[in-house]
Amino acid sequence: MQDQDVCQGERSARAGGGPASPPHISKIYTRSPEEHHAWISSRYHDHERRVRAHSRDFAFFAEFGALGGLAIVRSAYTAASVEASWQPMPHILAVHLSSGRCRHRWPGGEVWVGERGTLLLPPYGYDHFNDCSDGSGVTLPMDVVLRVAEEATGLDRAAVRFTGLLPVSPMAHRHWLATADYVRGGIYSLALSPPLLLNAAQQMVAASMLATFPNTTMTTDVRTPRDAATPAVVRRAVAFIDARAEHPITLTDIAAAAGVVPRTLQYAFRRHRDTTPTGYLRQVRLARAHEQLLAAEPGDGTTVTEVAARWGFARPHRFATAYRQVYDRPPGLTLRS
Repeated sequence: MQDQDVCQGERSARAGGGPASPPHISKIYTRSPEEHHAWISSRYHDHERRVRAHSRDFAFFAEFGALGGLAIVRSAYTAASVEASWQPMPHILAVHLSSGRCRHRWPGGEVWVGERGTLLLPPYGYDHFNDCSDGSGVTLPMDVVLRVAEEATGLDRAAVRFTGLLPVSPMAHRHWLATADYVRGGIYSLALSPPLLLNAAQQMVAASMLATFPNTTMTTDVRTPRDAATPAVVRRAVAFIDARAEHPITLTDIAAAAGVVPRTLQYAFRRHRDTTPTGYLRQVRLARAHEQLLAAEPGDGTTVTEVAARWGFARPHRFATAYRQVYDRPPGLTLRS
């Protein structure tokens, strides 16, 4: 089996050429059904898989890379069809087909997807068939999706469920593909390694899934909670944010510290601060970045990009724009002063 040590010629043919993959990206290319089975079995335990080779041209390529709970996956079969049965699982996956076709049976029915189609693989258990397919996707713990849904809508987690597997519109589909490309690039380059950026990326993927694939947050009316949006709630939240800004905290974490549900905390900040809890968190992190730039010594290796990433700003140009709006100067000038 050629796992990570796959020869350069095969790597170029199956992975698009270029330099060797970083060490946190695992790859395999094989023409042996037995080696394919061994690789799959070592990584995915809670399912049954049957592979039928159509000819001696059978080939299998796969890659997997992860940062925290966020992962990218890709698999490609040549001259083979695959049937798989999965039990309920703790993660959710959205797959885009570059070629081939697949059929998906789940408690909500049956769906067929062909080339350039995207399919959600929910965590409820399913039977899956694909034929000579080449697909790539992003996987995320379902718990993150439930948390983001609860924060955004106030819907209880037990009521959050995906009801369809195909994108709700072409625009939503394009947005999901852009999200998946961003995540893939961030995992490959390790650009998402800083904890704040990784946490933000996981929330972004969850929000994109909820906006792309049919689910109960799109159709369920959420009752407005009892008004507990008092100044004391905001003070508790502010104290928590000020003390924990360098950590990957979420809206749920802040609300729990303030003693209310996320929607109530949102109301409280709008009423008493004219912002949102995450908006205030962003302000604090920008201020901490400013302090780090001011404290940097000449020649100590500090860069604007490094500081931006540490405080949760994935794109340096957006950090520079936000910084200039608040401090009326580019961050590079502060670093050099």
